[in-house]
Amino acid sequence: MVKFRKGSLCIILTSLIALASCSNEPADQASLADLEISDVVDTLEELSTVETIAPEPDAKMSDYLRYAVNSSPEVAALRAEERIAQSRIDAALSKTRPQVSASSAVGGYKANVKSGDVDRGTSVSLTVSQLLFDGGMTSSSISEAELELALAEASTQSAVNRISAEAAKAGLAVFLASNNLKSIRKFQEGLKPQVAQLKLMAQSGLVDRSMLDEVKGRLLELDIAEQEARTAENIANLGFSKYFRDLEAPGSEFVLPETMQASLSSKLSVEFAPNVREAALRVMIAEQRLEHARSAFSPKINAQAGSSSPMDPDEHMNAQLGIMLTYQIGDGGARQSNLIGAKASFEQTKRSAQFQIENSKNTLNSLSEKLKNTDILLKLAKKKLPMLVDQLSVAERQIQTGQADVVKVFNIKLQVNEIESRIRQEQADLTKTKIEMAALLGLFSQ
Repeated sequence: MVKFRKGSLCIILTSLIALASCSNEPADQASLADLEISDVVDTLEELSTVETIAPEPDAKMSDYLRYAVNSSPEVAALRAEERIAQSRIDAALSKTRPQVSASSAVGGYKANVKSGDVDRGTSVSLTVSQLLFDGGMTSSSISEAELELALAEASTQSAVNRISAEAAKAGLAVFLASNNLKSIRKFQEGLKPQVAQLKLMAQSGLVDRSMLDEVKGRLLELDIAEQEARTAENIANLGFSKYFRDLEAPGSEFVLPETMQASLSSKLSVEFAPNVREAALRVMIAEQRLEHARSAFSPKINAQAGSSSPMDPDEHMNAQLGIMLTYQIGDGGARQSNLIGAKASFEQTKRSAQFQIENSKNTLNSLSEKLKNTDILLKLAKKKLPMLVDQLSVAERQIQTGQADVVKVFNIKLQVNEIESRIRQEQADLTKTKIEMAALLGLFSQ
């Protein structure tokens, strides 16, 4: 047992107290945190304004979506995660290469503990070790790192598809809202002659006053519809700016590329969908972690060579060369606990992947059914439109012969406007459904 004198013990305690008192006092931690947060936010705002080449106003949908993806901080963060995952592979591979360590100590020594002075000296040692066997721990770590890189890439693709779909739907919403507002205003302008004629007829007693009141009620409904369309356009513009910042909305509707349209027309499968791919990769990673946990029960064998130089210059350098076998007999149950957890995690990821696949299939089936029904409704609406136009033409001619009144013409015009609005909505829903299907299948990242 090492014994201390009373004076030495006091000196040691005093030194420890002095060291402890050197720590910084948290005088105003809240203010410091606020300042640091403010600096970080400012830096992040500068990062978010990274310039990206803006598409021309008449550019294709793909050019706009490329801009939205390249401007996304989420995608930038995921691409950085890919680089981090790549570095983990390099770190895992390093364990298969020779490991070299060196150490040096500077101090004093006594050739004879019982007598003699303390001499100064330096010791140096060098060790080279090469792993020969570890039960598959290193190989499972490398496989896990490679799979994590694949998962990072799949996560990026998933984000690219989701952001592309959201941006495309935002562009579609702006186009639809703008056209709806233009159509309502054009329709209101076209009704003015009939409304003026109806007012004159009501004043002269040629039509009942109740007819004029009915038309006024319909016109008020149109004013409400115009206000709703204006609000919808403002909201759509806000949604558009989320992905395209200050870009002007395109003058034409977002149209899916022909290759994407062809892919949606072929036999559809979720096998290569980004979310299914992510789920499968997580299962594979969990399997490698299970192998890693099992390998902890194996011995480790290394080929090792080393040399050391003692502090005493009168002593000779020594060297070692051989095979080192290491095995941990007991660890308090840590390895067994890790193995149980790895097995449970593997089972959980398999169940999660199963749910993801089933959910993706159900979503795809729902979208396919919605696409089919929307297409049917669109065809029916387009079929009805020429019939209403014919009715309107006949009614306008009948006004001249007294066989029809202005109210009838007005009502038919309202029906024409409603069916045209429905056709625009059904066309937008058709495109929106195709966009959602393309995102689900990962077509935007191909």
